[in-house]
Amino acid sequence: MKSGESTSLFLHRQKQTKGVGGTKIWRRISNISASHRRLGKDIGSIKLRKMALEVLNWKQDETRFVMAGKLMFTQITDYPWNKKGRTVKFAPVHALLIALGKPNSNYRPESSAVDNPVLFPKNTGIRDASLVLMKEKNGRFVVVRDPLYLGNCVISCDSENEDVFEIQEYTTKEAYLLKGETKKDTKEWLRQLRYHAKDLGSWRKRRNALANIMINGMIRQ
Repeated sequence: MKSGESTSLFLHRQKQTKGVGGTKIWRRISNISASHRRLGKDIGSIKLRKMALEVLNWKQDETRFVMAGKLMFTQITDYPWNKKGRTVKFAPVHALLIALGKPNSNYRPESSAVDNPVLFPKNTGIRDASLVLMKEKNGRFVVVRDPLYLGNCVISCDSENEDVFEIQEYTTKEAYLLKGETKKDTKEWLRQLRYHAKDLGSWRKRRNALANIMINGMIRQ
């Protein structure tokens, strides 16, 4: 091979190497930027989780964050709230559904309502569950109201209006309307809240899981 040919071949390979190196460096920069963007999006979630645990006073190693996202929220001040022609004003809030306890094999929140009908309570290992609602104010997150402990709540949905669902807290006699950003989100929030509420609350549990306490007394006799 002539010296002129070897020089040109060397320069050609050098250009190729520089091109590949530049591409690799650019890809690394792009990946770093993407990771920073993902981290930036998760910052709010980290802050929300930390604040929610502080409000609930629950230990982090005993909690499970089931759902997190945005909900539209309003308090019901009078009935009937769904009468025709009435406009209901909703406010956007950040919502976290948190469960306390160590789940066992009976705990299957990913299952459908058909697999887990709301009948009698089961021992799922979950001792408590709460819906925490917060909003952003002056660059900080503040709690909209006290946490809604699902053991004290009744969660319902009107078959004629599936775009919203209602949470009634029987201890305070207060009621709230909530809905997701989409109809699909609303259904998922409703499903998860119902699932985590059905096994909690002593007022839901009947003796030996019998439908009628009087029958239970007759059997004992």
